[in-house]
Amino acid sequence: MKFGITKRNNSLMADPGAFRYGIDRLFDNFFNLKPASMFDSEWLPAVDVYEDEKHIHIKADVAGIEEKDLDLNLQDNVFTVSGRRNEEKKESSGRNCFVSERRFGSFSRSIALPEGVNPESVKAELKNGVLKVTIEKPKT
Repeated sequence: MKFGITKRNNSLMADPGAFRYGIDRLFDNFFNLKPASMFDSEWLPAVDVYEDEKHIHIKADVAGIEEKDLDLNLQDNVFTVSGRRNEEKKESSGRNCFVSERRFGSFSRSIALPEGVNPESVKAELKNGVLKVTIEKPKT
């Protein structure tokens, strides 16, 4: 069964042109340190989609997001998980930040599912920062 999620091929050695592009991009990004790109809050949680005989399973890494800040939607055979990770603000005089790599802000991930998926069959659980969604496969 095919799902509407794409996998990026990170094997740069298979295509020398892709390797060259990656190196060029690395240097372009290094020498182009604009404040807008350094503090960009756009991020996407990692997602796994797999199936067994009866179900479609979706797992998303959403650490730091409370259940009330997550929204799940299944409409027209497209499953969407969206939410917001809020920045933890701690006021401290004399505090110096040397590295800040954690991402904050809103996100949305959509996954196309096979036709005939029943929205009533969606079951979700949030535990230890991992959202686990189980959806019954359509009967063929």
